Amino acid sequence: MKGILLYYFAFVCGVIAAAYLSVLPRLAWLVICLIIGLSWLIFCALGTDTHKHRYITMLTALCVFICSLCIAAIHGHYLLAQQFDDNKIARQCLLEGVVTGIPKSAPRYIRFNLSVNHAVCAEHTIDLANVALSVYQTDVLIKAGDWLLAEVKLKSLRSHYSHGSFDTQLWAINNNINATGYVTTIQQHRPNYSSFKGIRHSLKRWLDARDISTVAKASLHALVLGDKSAINQAQWQAMRITGTVHLLVVSGLHVGIMLAIGWWLFFCLRSALYWLKFPWPIGYLPALGGLSLSFAYVLLAGASLSTLRAWLMALVLIAGHWLSVKPALWQRWWWALIIIISWQPLSVVQPGLWLSFIAVASLICLQGYRTSTGKWRLLVKSQLSVWLALLPLLLVYFQQISLISPLVNIVAISFISCLLVLLLPVLMLSVYAIQWPLTLLATSLDYFWLFLTKIALAASALVLQVDSLPNTLVVLIAASCLVLMLPFSSRLKIISAFACLIIFFPPLQTKPEKDQFTLHLLDVGQGLSIFIETHTRNILFDTGAGYASGFNYFNAIIQPLLSKIKVHKLDLMVISHSDNDHSGGLLAAQSALKIARLDSEIAGDGSVVNKPCESNLAWQWDGVSFHYRHPDVSSEKKINNRSCVLEISTQQCKVLIMADAEKKIEALLIPTNIQANQQVLIVGHHGSNTSTSKDFLQREAFTSALISNGYKNRYGHPHPSVLKRLHQAEVEIYRTDVLGSIEVTAGVSGCDISSYKQKNKRYWW
Repeated sequence: MKGILLYYFAFVCGVIAAAYLSVLPRLAWLVICLIIGLSWLIFCALGTDTHKHRYITMLTALCVFICSLCIAAIHGHYLLAQQFDDNKIARQCLLEGVVTGIPKSAPRYIRFNLSVNHAVCAEHTIDLANVALSVYQTDVLIKAGDWLLAEVKLKSLRSHYSHGSFDTQLWAINNNINATGYVTTIQQHRPNYSSFKGIRHSLKRWLDARDISTVAKASLHALVLGDKSAINQAQWQAMRITGTVHLLVVSGLHVGIMLAIGWWLFFCLRSALYWLKFPWPIGYLPALGGLSLSFAYVLLAGASLSTLRAWLMALVLIAGHWLSVKPALWQRWWWALIIIISWQPLSVVQPGLWLSFIAVASLICLQGYRTSTGKWRLLVKSQLSVWLALLPLLLVYFQQISLISPLVNIVAISFISCLLVLLLPVLMLSVYAIQWPLTLLATSLDYFWLFLTKIALAASALVLQVDSLPNTLVVLIAASCLVLMLPFSSRLKIISAFACLIIFFPPLQTKPEKDQFTLHLLDVGQGLSIFIETHTRNILFDTGAGYASGFNYFNAIIQPLLSKIKVHKLDLMVISHSDNDHSGGLLAAQSALKIARLDSEIAGDGSVVNKPCESNLAWQWDGVSFHYRHPDVSSEKKINNRSCVLEISTQQCKVLIMADAEKKIEALLIPTNIQANQQVLIVGHHGSNTSTSKDFLQREAFTSALISNGYKNRYGHPHPSVLKRLHQAEVEIYRTDVLGSIEVTAGVSGCDISSYKQKNKRYWW
């Protein structure tokens, strides 16, 4: 048995190792290693008594590790081959296909997924499965199930390479999305072409037409269709505080409830058939009925990776009963894990997989208590067990722990379970014009949200924010939680409980020394945001863009970095000028951070007194010099030329931030007082040809240049002429569209430049 567990563990470790490779090995080497590993495993399977030798067991485990790593890496090659490469394929394409999923509508655009039947790019037919598209300012109402023939402009999917940011490429690969882009012309449109692919969207529109509250509609969209787009930020915040986010995200809980409903329905059917003396074997009918109903629910909820994963886990656990030799629960748990990561190897880098399996593992650990413990005591114990099991993962993935989560979930899970049991008959009655059950159910949802909101307001202080913990402390906390869950001695449990208290006293974050600073040029697409940190001071220069949809780069990119390095207040925020790509996140920053000083033409929410950047203002913080080098720009009519130009310098390293200032301002820059050993330019206007003149480069003598620009942006930044001038001046170039967020560390040796992508490279980037 120990050998089998070792092989299970080796297989999982091999898949994890492949997922964290920075570069995939060559396909030929993977095939050779796989053949060698499989040959040894076949030899061991055919041999006799080989499992009795320790060294043979270890060698076999190593071969299992190699085989799983090779299989996962070969799968990685396959996934990458499916992705659209805009460096090799023309971006202007003609696509024919069917709209799938639920399109997202906004006043100025519609976003949707297109299942591609035929794709032609520059007269070459290419293979595409699914693409994510946007169409702007169109009179055509696009619905799921519609057939389209459209001219589009495609590009490769790209993540924002920055700490805590959403990995778009990983999401796309796992969801079989090959490219993204926008529609330039719709040539033909056939509504309602595929009724099957339009079922979810039709049901959404049917729910929207019901006379119930907006809150209830948003909840039903999430629970029935897996569409969470209508849930507002206040609701998400209430769920985070109470630890109930999983209730409105279709997952293992919902699939399990549907499985139980199906099982009991078909159990009753089987009993009736037995009573009628049905002649054929029907012993498996409840399990098949439960799996069928839960799978139908998975399809209705969008068949996302998390729901399919939950259904596969249920299939493996139930299918164990059908075997002649029934495996133990732990064996089925391992089988489910191995099957799922074999089907989708990259799921091992996503928190959902481990949250699901660790939660199930914690419940398996409680099997011995089922007969010796009362139901209510078991319910409380199970919630505490799941909370303790997930605590280390919540620290790693979300840096947030809700201390009231176990208690709230006892009520909330029971409510959602009852709601899901009633949902199908209620919706069926509503179809037949019997509306009062749906009205009653919607009212109960309204009260549920009122309950969550009240609890969240009262218990906001019981949400523990843990910005960052070293891996060694996370391992210590995980071991302590394990001791608290399992039947160890009371003395050891008390020691473990005290060890967990380290969460409340995390170690201090390392800060730059005096006379040094760290600068982060953040990957905010076609915009600008820079965070500067000295020994005791924090400065944020620009915030990136914000959009009417609610998305802004401060929340998506900047805030995760600030949380990691434990920054909750700013000594200075600079908004260089009023363009959205520089100031769009100001309101979000003001609501999230305490800001002592705001140098900006715009006030935002008015919570901080603002004033424009003062020309030639210079000051020192922690031995680091700051200097606004722009001339008096108050009379400038051009917005870009009203940009603040900030220089940060020590004797060893100097960084000049040009914002969007153009050549006119470059020629009028106030001279600097410091000549550092190394000088870094943050190139003006994202590399536009309106900035970075030859005379400017010769006069300032930069050694490195950083460019903040969006991947394949529509402006063509950085301009080839700018890149040519930088190369001629022998300036080393770093670009956010290539490297992601870029870090400049000003130390005793000068300016040390590194990037997030270089430090955290993944093979799909």
